[in-house]
Amino acid sequence: MTLAEALEPLYRSYLRRLDEMVARLPDGAALTERTTPAVDGRLALGGDGLPLRFDVADARDGHTYEVHGARPDAPLAGEVLVAGLLVRLDPGNWEELPVVCAFEREPSPEEVEALADLLRGFAVVAWYGGFSGAQRTDRWTGRAHGVRIELLRDELWAVLDLGTCPPAAMEALCAALGGYADQRALLASVRIGGKAQAG
Repeated sequence: MTLAEALEPLYRSYLRRLDEMVARLPDGAALTERTTPAVDGRLALGGDGLPLRFDVADARDGHTYEVHGARPDAPLAGEVLVAGLLVRLDPGNWEELPVVCAFEREPSPEEVEALADLLRGFAVVAWYGGFSGAQRTDRWTGRAHGVRIELLRDELWAVLDLGTCPPAAMEALCAALGGYADQRALLASVRIGGKAQAG
């Protein structure tokens, strides 16, 4: 089983929640996956430096809605091998999905920065639709919405809001993490899913 196949239930559950939110609005009133303008007309930026993208908005009054699962969705497998890297999978939500990279030893500041750059770079490519492919529809863009990155002890946490970015993107990310582990610093483990709050 591939990582994309294992994560498909999380992605499908998120899409279902989005469709349910859109269905609550009158026909033609839903704006989906749009960016947020600031007062000066430029794009409003989130804490990750990416422009803010909301899930659904009501075109009548501009009210925005963010969907969140009431409980974590279960992947189809507990672990998957990607490019020689064993990835553990825990239940989680596509719109707030932790990717936790544990270093095998205390990392140097350069190793941490290189891994953070890799994770941030993935989020930027996904935000701009680099993985959207055939997933793009009239309603959904196939794009990610944001990322939060934080170092906690010997673990680098990236909490991804994957938006409608397809699960195949996570294959690419984990292949890159395998390359990082091979070339820069050994990773003791990589986990996708679980609670979005570290600690």
